Amino acid sequence: MKETYLYEKLKEKKIPCQNYPSLKKIFRELYVDKKLPMERIAEMLGVAPSLIFHWLHHFNIPIRRLKYKKYDFSRDPKEKAYILGLVAGDLYTHKHGRQIAVELTTTHPAMMDLFYSVFGKYGTPTKRIKYNRITGRYEWVGYVLLNNSFEFVLSEEFDIDNEYFYHFLAGFFDSEGCFYIYNNHGYIGLAALIYNSDKKLLGIIKKRLEKDGFHPKFSKYFEKNEKTSNGYFRKEDLWAIRMHTNKEVLTLMNNMPIKHREKLNRLQIVSSTNSNKWEEALEQVNKLRIDIKREVKEYIKP
Repeated sequence: MKETYLYEKLKEKKIPCQNYPSLKKIFRELYVDKKLPMERIAEMLGVAPSLIFHWLHHFNIPIRRLKYKKYDFSRDPKEKAYILGLVAGDLYTHKHGRQIAVELTTTHPAMMDLFYSVFGKYGTPTKRIKYNRITGRYEWVGYVLLNNSFEFVLSEEFDIDNEYFYHFLAGFFDSEGCFYIYNNHGYIGLAALIYNSDKKLLGIIKKRLEKDGFHPKFSKYFEKNEKTSNGYFRKEDLWAIRMHTNKEVLTLMNNMPIKHREKLNRLQIVSSTNSNKWEEALEQVNKLRIDIKREVKEYIKP
């Protein structure tokens, strides 16, 4: 990170800084004298804790041992598969000293709640809001440090075609999947879509679903460098697995132990209807759509 960027962040927060020595002094005052944790300083400046770690190291300021307790992973293979699904989808993981850092960027409070629920029992999640200049909106960044029992989240290879496949797929779907309820000529229509740039991984998922009797469709959803609805250009091709047969979609949704509140609410609407007539689900579907939009709008207010 360039020093000029850090100066801008300090000025935005009205923290005085004029030159390089004073910048080091500011970090020493916040971290050493006031004993603020890196996560708190990161929150103040609106940057990732990993960048604070970088600058403390850059200024030769000794890193103190974090006070937050960390607990070993449960070794539950089902939970491990679910977490790997999340990581393969929407989470960013990396080494942070001797620890494992996990980050999430989202505009949906339901996804942040899920992040806290999954990792809160193993570490101390924090979150900060930031402005995305590309999309022109605010978004939240979740961050947690875990101990080395979570080394498995750093792997780029996933052995998913096993008895825990649907636990992995649940995490992946909670990150990258969409469950739609729509008006199909007066009847309830269902669709399940999973988006990702990892064509190989989606191919493995597709083959497993086909082996289990499903009939997923596989296609390119966005071209590399194509402009998206959020106003930015994709760096990679985006691929999608699609399913549109009600029976298969419902079977798939019930096979996956998903945890995402919005998706669970949609599934509850379908489960609570006594017929497949659209008019029976219309009011609930519209209410849920309105509630989610309002929730997101309130959540990303600066």
